[in-house]
Amino acid sequence: MRRFRFLIIFFLASYKACIAEEASLCPIILNYIQMHLPESGILRNSDGFVYVDLDDAYIHQLVTFIEQEGFQEPPYFGKDLVGAHITVIYPNEIEKYGIETIQETGRTIHFVPNTCQAVRPPTWQAIDEVYFVVVDAPELDAIREKYGLPKREYAFHITIGIKPY
Repeated sequence: MRRFRFLIIFFLASYKACIAEEASLCPIILNYIQMHLPESGILRNSDGFVYVDLDDAYIHQLVTFIEQEGFQEPPYFGKDLVGAHITVIYPNEIEKYGIETIQETGRTIHFVPNTCQAVRPPTWQAIDEVYFVVVDAPELDAIREKYGLPKREYAFHITIGIKPY
């Protein structure tokens, strides 16, 4: 879990520190999602990391569209890692705001994929670019509000690929 927290912080820092641009192949990827993938997942809580657990096909299948551009699967798979997901609440937020339980854990959360973005993290990181599918998920905004959390600083998203240097 410790390794996973590092990855979460790494990608969050990447997202917040970068300028996002419209990503290539977005219409094709969004169409594929609409035709082949569920637009819902289950809200989970793993040691204070609250996320929507998604079908891993969001990464395994979608990364194939962008592999020729140098992207590969993000390191979200393996022992103690959550796979494809949408981050909702970070462990540091759980601690900072004194949240003891998330009553919505286990609930099905619906979302609508609406665009794709490619972001370039600061050059000191080992990643050249990160590819996201940005989603609308009003239920997630409502959950954050219910627990007294501030409005998110970035869009809810699914990371489907990373491009190392």
